[in-house]
Amino acid sequence: MRGHLLCRLQNLRRDLRVERKLTLEQLAAEVGISKSALGKYESDNGKDISPYSILLLADYYGVS
Repeated sequence: MRGHLLCRLQNLRRDLRVERKLTLEQLAAEVGISKSALGKYESDNGKDISPYSILLLADYYGVS
């Protein structure tokens, strides 16, 4: 179950970014998270994403 949820969160992060026509570079500049970290969050099921980064991204996208 946890693996499925992490995979869904990974896809959701990418979908939200692509939907807004943002590159990783643009999103990194907007939220203050490095491009490499954002790319890692999108590619490895988000297993290393910090709670702080989740909050930054949720706030930026207006989701909870």
